[in-house]
Amino acid sequence: MKRKLLHAVLVASMAVALSGCGNTSDINADAEETQKATETENIEEERGTEVAAAEQKENTTGTPDENGNYLINGSFEEPDFSGWTVTNNNDVTEELDVYDRETDCFTGAQSLHFYSGNNPVDFSMKQTVSGLEDGTYKLTAHIQGDAAGDENPTVYFYALVDGEEVKADGKLQGYVNWYTVEIPGITPTDGAITVGAHVATAPGGWGTIDDITLVKE
Repeated sequence: MKRKLLHAVLVASMAVALSGCGNTSDINADAEETQKATETENIEEERGTEVAAAEQKENTTGTPDENGNYLINGSFEEPDFSGWTVTNNNDVTEELDVYDRETDCFTGAQSLHFYSGNNPVDFSMKQTVSGLEDGTYKLTAHIQGDAAGDENPTVYFYALVDGEEVKADGKLQGYVNWYTVEIPGITPTDGAITVGAHVATAPGGWGTIDDITLVKE
């Protein structure tokens, strides 16, 4: 299968929430180099337990929602992880759930929440969209939290297309100090894109992920 070169731009956004959700961020133009690797090298799932959704949905028709987002439940407004495969790697993350505290979300009223007190945080998540029409797409995601003193936490988002992954690092830089990641220029040849994230920190790590979008550029 012919692989197209993907370009990723990591965009950092630092914004302190005023109150509640619906915050916007000023995007820092400083870009960082992202890393590419094959699917088998970088997104092989670790052993762990999938956090079950009541109904596992998947966008197979390539149809966006009213906001142009091709992802299902990208803002985690459902009562569970519908649309996502969320895996608690090695079953170590003590809390991995949908959070309904509005002060901890980027938009809407809920977000994906993670925390561990005595154990490390280690989880992954992904969603595949198929049936997409030809064109170029962009992934955007937002994360906030704290790595509990871990100087080398694993925090990244990725897009997998045509068997090749492009990855962009995120940061846990404090309470509601949101970090925004963008991966533009995603051009599938078979109409399918898998997006996801991996977060791993020392014990005491916590945070939320919210408002993940995949839109056509």
